[in-house]
Parts: sequence; structure tokens; C-alpha cells
Amino acid sequence: MPDPKKRTTLTARGIARLKAPATGQRLHKFDSIVPGFAVRVTDKGTKSFVVITRLHGKQKWVTLGRVGVLELADAREAAREALNKARAGEDPRPRPTTGTDMGSIVETFMERHAKRETRTWPETQRIFDLYVLPKWRDRPIASIGRLDVAELLDAIEDGKLRGADGKNRGGPVMANRTLAAVRKMFNWYATRDNAFVSPVVRGMARGKPVKRDRVLSDAEIRALWAVVDEFGTFGAIVKTLLLTAQRRGEVALMAWPEIDVDGVWTIDAERYKTSRTHHVPLSDAARVVIDAQPEYQHVDLVFTTNGRTPFSGWSKPKPTLDARMLEALHKEDAGGDPAKVQLPRWTLHDLRRTAKTLMQRAGVRPDISERVLGHVIPGVEGVYDRHGYLDEKRDAVERLAAEVRRITEPTPDNVVRLRSEV
Repeated sequence: MPDPKKRTTLTARGIARLKAPATGQRLHKFDSIVPGFAVRVTDKGTKSFVVITRLHGKQKWVTLGRVGVLELADAREAAREALNKARAGEDPRPRPTTGTDMGSIVETFMERHAKRETRTWPETQRIFDLYVLPKWRDRPIASIGRLDVAELLDAIEDGKLRGADGKNRGGPVMANRTLAAVRKMFNWYATRDNAFVSPVVRGMARGKPVKRDRVLSDAEIRALWAVVDEFGTFGAIVKTLLLTAQRRGEVALMAWPEIDVDGVWTIDAERYKTSRTHHVPLSDAARVVIDAQPEYQHVDLVFTTNGRTPFSGWSKPKPTLDARMLEALHKEDAGGDPAKVQLPRWTLHDLRRTAKTLMQRAGVRPDISERVLGHVIPGVEGVYDRHGYLDEKRDAVERLAAEVRRITEPTPDNVVRLRSEV
């Protein structure tokens, strides 16, 4: 009988290093996070996630799923659920959901896992609604194989998946995001059905997309600033994206308790891309935008249109914003040929790159602007330098705001601009 008191924090790398024990024996490596949760390694090298429960006073081992088919995070969740069932006197073994069609399973997955475990669930829901369910909604999950997954990803990668609005959707980035969503869902379902094996395997990820280098020009920033207030919550998010240099998903999920009295916005590691807590000092200009948002009684979200869920209607206002920006550009270049005034395609993520460029122009050190963006600093400096750089980042975002103000509120020709001390 293995000793569950000898525990360590299980990691994917550590599990991969576990070797098969001697013939006729089994190895158990117990987790320090979830009591009774362990990885079992047989003498054949087979690795499975298991958990020790106690039902009606008797010890019961529950096999949760194979390592590789089931991800570590999903296995921990399944172990917690098995322990809770046993405490309630229920059979702790994983059971399949009541419906086996994809529509029912996705609905249960969203309610029981995604909405409980991640704050980015609206994007996951959008991916299923737009890219997955139109193709697979009525199909039994067991009927979906690797070829089905590959064909769906091919259509998304090539931009040939036609949406309800008649437009083709997709691209390499969205293909990989869809792959991540369906992988998570399949692995979650595998914890509830002993016979199910996920059709997602290694090598399904699409090739890396072409790296973007789009930066908005000063004229385009002026055009954006001139019309963005017409777009309500969406416009406020756009302004905040440029003034904070953060990602769209992070800004959309900003919550009032994350902002302290000193104007520092703290993004928890669990929802930040680098899995590290990120502290973002907010400039006075950013605080003006944020403080203007209405507060709701039952939700902490800063940017919400219904008082219940994060803002999610990204695709609808963007074309209108582009059209209004183009009109503003035409007005600025009134003496020229309107046909020659164009607005090249840009995305909201390009505002992050634009903010980085404006900070460089304003004299912010490259390593400080990288820290504002939340990038991991490479090399020895990133490993050993644990200074928070909060004051330096605050100075950087104020310089960024001053540069945006200089662009959007240009001084008359007869006024000499002195060097900013900000």
C-alpha cells in the first residue's frame, strides 16, 4: 500500500520523468495540492491519474483517466469532484453526461467547468458557437474522429468557414484557439466516460501565422480619438487598450476590486498569459476613462453592457469604427484627393504595439516598456531581477498618455512646445 503522506506537487514535466517500477509492482506519486490524488505507473510504463476516496467508511480507489489523454489540471478537477461525491455518499466514479451529442456536452462543459474555472469563458463560448457547434452540434461525441477535427481546423485556417452573417471566418490563429477549446472539452469529457478517448493528438496545431507589425500612425490615432467616444463601452475599451498597452482579453475582464486606491491595476496570474501576477499603474488619462464606467450592484466588471457578463461584441462595432475613422482622415486631409486617403486593416491588438512604439518615442527605456506590456524579461536579468519597477512603469504610462495627448491635441503652429518633464 503506497503512503499518501509522501506528497509532492505534481507537474507535467515531473510526471513525464516517472519511470516504470519493477515487474509486478506499481508506483504511486501523490499530489500535495489535492489529498489522495496521484499518478499511478504500472510495470509496463502505463501512467494513469487516480484518487483515493472513502465511501461509507470504506476506502475506494477511483481511476480518472490516462496521462496524455487527460491533462493534469482536468485530472485535479476530476479528483476534487470524486472526493466531493464520496463525501456526499455518492458513487465517486466518473460518469458520462446525460446527453452524448456535442450540443449537450458543450453546454454541460461550459456550465460545470469553463464558467467556474476561467474568466475568459465568453471567448470559449463564442468559439464553440461560431466554429464548432454549427458543424458538430447534433453528432454523438464518440463519432468525432481525428479526420473530423483536422477538416474543421483546415476550414478555419483557410478562412473558409462561413458564419451566420454570410462572411467567411477564420485564420491560423483562430484555428489554434479552436483546437485549444475542443481539446479542453474532449479531455474534460474523458474524465466522465471510461471508454472515451479524445480525438485530438499532438501535431494538430496549425503553422505559425505571419507576424504582424502594424502600428497606427499619428493621423490614424487622431482619427480614432476623434470618433471613439461615439461607441460607448467598446470605445472606452479601445481607449484603455492604447493607454495601458494591455491585451484585449485582460482589459475586457478588468474588475473594480483589481484597482487599488493608488491606481494600480493588478491582474492575477491565473488569468494572465505569462501565468504571473501583473501590476499595471494606470495613468490619470486611463483613470478618467475607467472611472466614467457605470458600476453595477451584482457584478465587479468595469466594462459590461448588461451588468452581468464581460463585453463580448467585438466584431459588430469594429467595421463602423473603421468607417468613422476613414471619414475623420478625409476631413484632416481636406485639401487632398479623398480617394488616396486609406485606412489599412488594423486590429485591436495593434494598439498594444502602437503603445509600445509611443513609449519608445517618449523616451521610455525598452526594458521598462517591456515590463509595462507584461512580457517576460529573458536571460539572467529575468531570472534574478525581482524589483517590481512600479515607479518606473508609472512614469512610462504617464509618458504614453502625454504622447497620446500630444498627438490628439496638437498645439497651434505659432506655439513653441517645450520638452515635457513627465
